[in-house]
Amino acid sequence: MTLLPFTARRNTSAEAVDLPPRTAVVRGTFSAPSGAAGTFVGCYRLERIVDQFGQPSAAGVFTGELVDADGQRVGMGSRRHTAAVELIAGPDAFVARLGPLDVNVLGFVVAMDEVTVAVPRELPLAGTEPDLPPSAAALLQRVATTALQRQSSRVGVSLAAEGDR
Repeated sequence: MTLLPFTARRNTSAEAVDLPPRTAVVRGTFSAPSGAAGTFVGCYRLERIVDQFGQPSAAGVFTGELVDADGQRVGMGSRRHTAAVELIAGPDAFVARLGPLDVNVLGFVVAMDEVTVAVPRELPLAGTEPDLPPSAAALLQRVATTALQRQSSRVGVSLAAEGDR
């Protein structure tokens, strides 16, 4: 049997760290092994905005530490997650707001608080990340156009089926 020792936690909070762009501090709670409410503290990194069932959704990664109510570390983990997002235009950037939501981290269902992530109006240069348009506005336009095309193609299919009867 392999034993993996957990090292002592550092006394730094997630807020004290400079976060990269499109990243936010997240908090949540879960039912810890002791039966009490444990806490999750970590970060959410927004990777992209996607069209999911005709609705904009945020695809990203939750990463953080699960701690029992008595302060014992349960573990550290990360989880990719895609969820519906509300996009709000701000003066310098778009704000992506998602949650509250439940995320499975290391087998524990963590109830995450609402997360807001600033999405810069100018995205990384084309070619540095696959399939990203040059600006957030162009990305939102692409998502909206794709959703409209899918909706109109569904309407066209159902109208054609009605005409065959």
